[in-house]
Formats: sequence, C-alpha cells, structure tokens
Amino acid sequence: MLTAPETSTSLKPEFIVVVDKIYRDLCNLQADTRVLIVTDSRTPRHVVTVFMGMAMARGAVVSVSENPQAPPPADQPGFQWNPMLIAAAGSADLIIDLAVGYADFMAEAIERGAQVLSPGDGTGGYHLEDSLIRTMLDVDLAQLRHEAIHYAGMFERAAELHISSEEGTDFRLQIDGLEAIASHEYLWNPDTGEKVSAWSALPPAAPGLVLPKYAGDGVLAVDGFVLYADVHEVLTGTVFLTFEKGKIVDIGGTDRLCASRLSAWLDSLPDDSGKHGPVHFNLGLNPRARLTEHPEFEKIRGTVVLGIGDSSLLTRMWSGAGLEPVKSTVHWDVVLMRPTIWLDGRVICDKGALPTFQYGSQYAKPSAEGV
Repeated sequence: MLTAPETSTSLKPEFIVVVDKIYRDLCNLQADTRVLIVTDSRTPRHVVTVFMGMAMARGAVVSVSENPQAPPPADQPGFQWNPMLIAAAGSADLIIDLAVGYADFMAEAIERGAQVLSPGDGTGGYHLEDSLIRTMLDVDLAQLRHEAIHYAGMFERAAELHISSEEGTDFRLQIDGLEAIASHEYLWNPDTGEKVSAWSALPPAAPGLVLPKYAGDGVLAVDGFVLYADVHEVLTGTVFLTFEKGKIVDIGGTDRLCASRLSAWLDSLPDDSGKHGPVHFNLGLNPRARLTEHPEFEKIRGTVVLGIGDSSLLTRMWSGAGLEPVKSTVHWDVVLMRPTIWLDGRVICDKGALPTFQYGSQYAKPSAEGV
C-alpha cells in the first residue's frame, strides 16, 4: 500500500543558515526592501516562517500571500491566478516564490524592475527544506558562480551544440549569436554590487540558453525523468523523442508506459504547441543535487535539462527577449543523465562527467556574467 511521504514539522537549524545565505549572498537584501512571499499548503508553515523572519531580521518590509494550490508546473503557463495575489505582486521589490513558477504577473513584476527568487522553482513542497540544505549549505556557492559564468561564456562563443549519448541521443542545435545565461542564481554581482539577474530558481547552478522557435533536430534519449502534466516520472528505461525543426514528430523507447502516457497527454492538448522545442537547454553543475521530487533534478552535475512547450514567459522573465517565443498552455522538462556535449566539435562533458573546476586555473577563466 502506498503511504504519504514522511515529513518533518520541526525546523532544522541548518535551514536558518541556508536562508540567511540566500538573502545575504544571492539577493543582497537591503533594509526597507518590499518582500512578498507567495506560498500555498504544499510548503510547511515553518519554512515560510523562516523566509519571513530572516527577511524581517534584515530590515525588509515583508508580506505573506497564501493561496490555493496552483496546477502542476506543466500547466501553469495557461493558469489564471488570484487577482489579489497579482495586486500584491505589483508593489513588491522582491518576490520569494514558493507556489507559482511561470506567470504573466511574475513577468510583469520583472518588467517593472522587481526581482523574483524561487527556492523551489515555484512549486515549494514538503521536501524544500532538506533539498536546499543538501544542495546549498556546504556547497561553495562563489566557486559554483564562477563555474557557471565560465560555461555560459563557452556557450555564447559557440556556433553549434551537439548532444550525444550511449543511450541513443544524437541532437544538434545551431546556437550562434544566442545570449547565454549563467544561471548561477545570484541576483546581483557581489564584486560590483550591480543587479545581474531578475529571476533566480534554486538551487544553483545550471548555465544554458533560451532557444529560438523551430530550433533543433535529432533524437533525445531521455534516461533521467520526464516532468509533464501532474507527473514526475523517473524512468525505468529510455524515452526517445525525435525532433524535426524544433518539433517532436515521434515518441518511443523502452519505457513504453511513459512514452504512451506522454503521447496521450500531448495529443489531448488543444493544439500541437506542446510538442515544440526544446525551448531551453541547461547544464547542471550542483555536486549535491539528485533525482528527487524537488526541481534540484534540473541542477544535477553533468546532466542536461531541456524544456519543451511554452517559452513566452521564459523570454520575458529569464532571457531571449528578442526571440520569437513558442506560445503554449504547457511547459514540460526532460533530463538526460549521461550526455556527451560538444561545442563546435570540442567535448565539454563526457558521459555526464565534467572537469574538476578550480577558480583561477587556466581552465576556469570566466568570460562575463552571461546573464
């Protein structure tokens, strides 16, 4: 018989340290900053209290908005949000997002100058505390930032991205002229004090690219998981997604159950926009991240995450404002666990293994913020 996951109602003191690092190092939170914390019943109350209390301790003006649970992340681009929440977001300088993810009102807040930090990539949950402790407490975030900047520079200088794998991936993207995103999750540059990003999704880090419409040809052999509809499916085999000019034309593989469910879900949508992509590519760098229900799976070191479906909110919140976006009511993600990544014929990731990074070495010279 299936049982509910075991959850803790007591606060772990390490979590206080992590939230302090988030506000101090990633947000540069200043006194009198107007902070809106958005949450719902999925996230334990003590987690929300720590985010509220630590912001207050730094002199911020804080408000909490608890809302009914939103739909799963894949369906959020087409969701109509609580108008009272939208009104509150209209006056916030910093939004701590524990419930939303993608939303028009988030994009509008960013466009008027606000910043958004999503400790759970918008969905929060009972696992948020343990996940952030594991992936941030004892991780050298400053070094991870420099590594993310380094990879973003490599992506920005390349013309072709080729992903292969022993599982069957053979996928090519033309990336010449695209703006790379360091995605180190710092909202500011600690060296200069300047804002460098409008949206941060924890944990760090996953440098990458927002991709143009109709980009990408070949096969993705998905061997990690598929996050779609209301399903977070860790695969028992492999799902093959075949793309032609940035659109899925065939779904198959050895995990026949996931392949058939995914096909049925996509075919049930009102149009074929959910098959367009990939709309973003990211390389995970976090050494402590693992496959869990928390979106830390997108940051596992040496893995690749690709998003499919809507990019109209990504191009407003994250990067790629000059690109023609895919407009869809859904956005879903896949993870490749053991990719080999080629930039202009040079291997930068070999079967999921990345070089050891040491800031200051010849390997690790950063180019630019890349955000």
